[in-house]
Amino acid sequence: MDFNPFIAYSKKHIKGDEKGEAQTFLDHFFMALGYVDGYKAAGADCEYRIKNEKKKTTSFADLVWKPRVLIEMKKRGEDLSIHLQQAFSYWSQLVPNRPNYVMLCNFDEFWIYDFDKDIYEPQEKIDLEKLEQRKEAFTFLSLKERTPLFNTDREDVTQKVAGYIGNLYKSLAENAARNPVIAAEDAMLYCLQCVLCLFAEDIDLLPEKVFTRLIDECVNKEGTGHDKVAETFDLIGGLFREMNTKGITQGGRYKNVDYFNGGLFDKIIPIELSKKELDLLEVACRKNWHHINPSIFGSIFEALMDNKKRHNLGAHYTNEIDIKKIVDPVIVQPWRQKIDAVLDKHDAKEREKTAEALKQLHIELCHYKVLDPACGSGNFLFIAYKEIKLIEKEILKRFKLIADKKASWDYAINCNYVSTQQFFGIDLNPNAVELAKVTLMIAKEISIKEAMDKQETLPLDNLDANIICADALFTAWPECDVVIGNPPFQARSKMLSEFGGEYMNKLWDAYPEMNKYADFCTYWFYKAHKHLKQNCYAGLVGTNTIRENNSRESSLDYIVKNGGEIFNAVSSQNWSGEAAVFVSIACWIKGKYEGEKILYASDNKNIFNKIVQSKINSSLSVNTDVESAKPLLVSTGKPKFCFMGQKHGHEGFLITKEEAIKIIKGDKKYADVLHPYMNGNELVSNINSQPERFVIDFSAMDIIQSSSYKKIFEIIQKKVLPKRQEDAEKEIEDNNKILEKNPKAK
Repeated sequence: MDFNPFIAYSKKHIKGDEKGEAQTFLDHFFMALGYVDGYKAAGADCEYRIKNEKKKTTSFADLVWKPRVLIEMKKRGEDLSIHLQQAFSYWSQLVPNRPNYVMLCNFDEFWIYDFDKDIYEPQEKIDLEKLEQRKEAFTFLSLKERTPLFNTDREDVTQKVAGYIGNLYKSLAENAARNPVIAAEDAMLYCLQCVLCLFAEDIDLLPEKVFTRLIDECVNKEGTGHDKVAETFDLIGGLFREMNTKGITQGGRYKNVDYFNGGLFDKIIPIELSKKELDLLEVACRKNWHHINPSIFGSIFEALMDNKKRHNLGAHYTNEIDIKKIVDPVIVQPWRQKIDAVLDKHDAKEREKTAEALKQLHIELCHYKVLDPACGSGNFLFIAYKEIKLIEKEILKRFKLIADKKASWDYAINCNYVSTQQFFGIDLNPNAVELAKVTLMIAKEISIKEAMDKQETLPLDNLDANIICADALFTAWPECDVVIGNPPFQARSKMLSEFGGEYMNKLWDAYPEMNKYADFCTYWFYKAHKHLKQNCYAGLVGTNTIRENNSRESSLDYIVKNGGEIFNAVSSQNWSGEAAVFVSIACWIKGKYEGEKILYASDNKNIFNKIVQSKINSSLSVNTDVESAKPLLVSTGKPKFCFMGQKHGHEGFLITKEEAIKIIKGDKKYADVLHPYMNGNELVSNINSQPERFVIDFSAMDIIQSSSYKKIFEIIQKKVLPKRQEDAEKEIEDNNKILEKNPKAK
């Protein structure tokens, strides 16, 4: 790999014309990588066709080399950030064997992306003249492929720092010996104030690394351990107070600290940190928060919730790529179509009409409202905000190129810009709500730093009226143009035990038309479609049961039978988060969809394929449309001939076939209580309908009889008994609460 000849050739012979010189440039680039005969020798294709079957049009990606890289070339001097959405759109459609990396290049700069890590910030930005010094960043393209070495490591910034902040919260909120004891909501607020300070000083909203200097001062203070930690009460509390004081601090250790407000600093709780807590903040200060990845807030959110509470609520954050599978179809693509329609409507001679149409489009964008009714830590809102700001940037760039200088200047001075006040969220968890506010505040500050608009960075926006803590199923949703999100996962079979009878009766009373055997997430699909205005969009993640039976009836069936069209969907995929579930993703419009409809479905080898269809059915399947299916008479008539199979009630009752056979071979009496166990999939999919598991079935035996089967009785004691005891204790506790509220119930 030798880039020096390539650099010399480019400087001498390449002028930077995207159309005329891109292939020549890329050919010599691949020669520099070691492919003597250029890109074709590597197996790459230039002008790779990406078809739109509905419009009968074809787009051309500049270079595609599966599964290594997609390269998009732009003319010299072009702002590459404007073309990120186009590159992502191409990349998302390159299934199967989608490239691992994406590069944007304008002949002078190479921006390298790894969308699995970050969809906005390049892993590396390299100038043409520095290619030789940074050749290790291109080893993913070399003859012998190797993992590249980038100068940035955003995974370190997100996941590890999330752990530090999560541990800080737990230490503050769970230390009962602390005097005074800190309330959980105050601990959460304190942590978020610290996170905002860490970010603010790295983008120069706080002067001279003031937060880090205060932490260093406490850590390095001479004296006893108590003297060091006692300083945190005064110093950090003092900084927070100055950040909530109007005007700029004129002197002292907080000199030049501006007014932040935004609701985040309305309440100040000075805290005397322990040495452990101070150490956690010191480590966090050493990280680069400038290029913060939104997934850090999802990581913090999960760190703040114990596993049991997270399971009960069905709360799991969504990573960026899965969020884009919704935001791109329901927000980015419709707006890019609007931009194209304006440009196609007027020819080059109608510059004034085109400029006016673009201005009106920007005004419309500034009134466009986004709602996430299960917002969690705000990752969906973060991504939506970033994408809409990129759309705004493109509209204003095109307006500036077309409009005369005076009109362009006048509009730039007087216009409004897309703001966080256009974004709304609802969540039942108060910690998530506060996180979402900070996430959106940070999204705004990042966008202001990246773009040249007239928005003031400070004070921060107050989002208390936009992101609210409430049960979305019993709260009026704000008016919006698009609904996005990831509703909580909870199976119908567990809803009663997890939520309690009182809540379920309230839910069923509020939604009498819903199927009572539908999963929890389906209520969001139903309510989202009812809430949408005509010709508006929605996109939600759901458990893959939304494609099946009762859950489908209350979600996707309801949508397509009530004026909705699903136009982009993922049939089923393994969840990228912590939850061990398969999910489906559905994007739809309340109205008629004119573009091509795309279903992403996996084959038998779990390889995803892009399938263009005239209609996407409610079962999100390639062939079978069960929308009009009806129950079998043998299942509904009297007497019934079809029943639900045996339900074991706990995974602890299931063991592997191999383990069961081994136990029975050792003692044949165990055949009395160990039986083959199959579900419908195993019955029809496995060769000769062979079971993969056995079930422990003590049937009507009492505990003395059951304990005589010692080997498997011990399994039940270990795996099942603790959960049964926990459930019993919870039931006693719940009953006592009912008796306290209603003594007559005794």
